[in-house]
Amino acid sequence: MRVQGVVAKPKVVSKAGEWKSGKMARTAFPLHRNRSFTLGAHWSWRVDVLDLKGTEMRLLTAFEPSKQNFLAWLSYKRGDSYVVLARLEFHGTHPGLHAHAVCNSDLEDITAGVVKPFGTRRLPEATKTHRRVKYEMTEATALSTAFKFFNVQGAEGEML
Repeated sequence: MRVQGVVAKPKVVSKAGEWKSGKMARTAFPLHRNRSFTLGAHWSWRVDVLDLKGTEMRLLTAFEPSKQNFLAWLSYKRGDSYVVLARLEFHGTHPGLHAHAVCNSDLEDITAGVVKPFGTRRLPEATKTHRRVKYEMTEATALSTAFKFFNVQGAEGEML
C-alpha cells in the first residue's frame, strides 16, 4: 500500500491522548528503540494511538503559539520501530499549512526510525500558493485540523 492510501483510509482512535504542556517525554513519540522525537517546554501537545485495521499508528498533534508553529505527524508501528508517513505543518517563519510525505512509495520502502525519510516531498511546494496562511491554533482547532487531514474518527460511539 502507498502512503496516500494510508493517509486517506479512516482510522479509529484506540487510545485518546491528553493535552500536555512542557517538555515531551521520550516515550511519547518513539521512532526506534533508542531514538524518539521530543518537543521543547513551550509546546502544547498530545499523542493519540490509532488503529487502522489492526495496525497501530500514532498521531502527534502539537502547537506553539508564540512562534506560530503547528505540527501533526502520523506514524505507524513496524517491528520495533515507527515509520513517519506524513507530517502536516505550519511555521510562522514561512506561513502556509503544508504537508511532507514520501509520495508514490510503498510503506515497506520507507525508512523506519527517522523524521524525514529519503524521498520526502513538501506539498504544496514552498513557491506555490497556499490556501491556509493564517495561524489560528487552539487545542480544538489543532486537533480538528489533524483529525480531518489524517481521516481520524473517534472510537465506536465516542464523541471527540
